[in-house]
Amino acid sequence: MRRIIVCMETAALITLSVVISAGCGGGNRVIDNKAGVVETAALDLAELPQAAERGEYKIGYGDVIDVLFLYNTDYSREKIMVRPDGRISYPYIGDIEVVGRTAASLDSLLTERFREIINEPDIAVILREFEKQMVYILGEVEKAGAYEYKTGLTLVKVLALGGGMGKDARKNNVVVIRRIASDHIIGIEVDINDVLKGNRYDLDLAIKPYDIVMVPKSRIASVADFSNQMLDILSAPANIYLKGWQVVNVKTTYDFYKRVGGTP
Repeated sequence: MRRIIVCMETAALITLSVVISAGCGGGNRVIDNKAGVVETAALDLAELPQAAERGEYKIGYGDVIDVLFLYNTDYSREKIMVRPDGRISYPYIGDIEVVGRTAASLDSLLTERFREIINEPDIAVILREFEKQMVYILGEVEKAGAYEYKTGLTLVKVLALGGGMGKDARKNNVVVIRRIASDHIIGIEVDINDVLKGNRYDLDLAIKPYDIVMVPKSRIASVADFSNQMLDILSAPANIYLKGWQVVNVKTTYDFYKRVGGTP
C-alpha cells in the first residue's frame, strides 16, 4: 500500500495521489508513504479535505445579470445569461469572461472598458437569477444526468435519483468526485454493499453541491483506471453537463481515497 504520484502530459496536467486505507481490527487506517516514511492514521470521512468557506458570491455558468447605466441608459442591458463558456457578449466591447468574478469586480471591468467609449460611465451590475445548485450521477445507472441539489442528500439517495444502478454496475467501486478548490479534486470510493448490506451507514457520504457520483462498469483497480475515467468526464463539453467543472488546461491535483480489506 503506497502513495503514488502520477504526472501526465495531456490536455489537463494532473497530479494524482492515491490514499489507501485498510480495515484492520481497530477500524479503517490510512496507509501513506511520504518520502519513504510510512505514516498511519485513523480514517475519518469527516477529516477529508474540505472546500474553503465561500466569501462574496461569484458569478457562475447560467446566471442571469443586469448591467445598468445610470446616465447612459441606452447602453443598459437586462437578463444577460452567462454562456457555458463563462462569457457574455456586450455591445461595443465584445465578449467578456465573467465566471468567477463578483458583481463588484465585473462592475469595475465594465467601467474600465466603457471609459474608452463614454465619459465617466456609472454602472451597476445586478445578479438577477442564480443557476440552481446541481449534483451529477454518471455511468451505470438507469437515469444518468444532473439533478437539483437538496439539503440532506446522501450517496444512497443520489443513486436512487438516478433510478438505481444497472446490471453491469460495479457496486463496490462507486466514486464520489468533489471539487474542493479550482485546482484540487478528491475522489472517494465507496462499496455500496458495505452501506446497504453491511449496515455501514457511516459510509453513506453526505453529498455536496456539484458533486459527481460515478458508477463505473469496470473495476477501478489502479491509478491509471481512475485518472483515465476522470479525464473522460472532465474533457467532455461543459454544456452537456457539469456546469462549473471546467478544469481542462489547468494543473489539477486529485486525491483518491480507496478503502481495501474487509469491513471492520
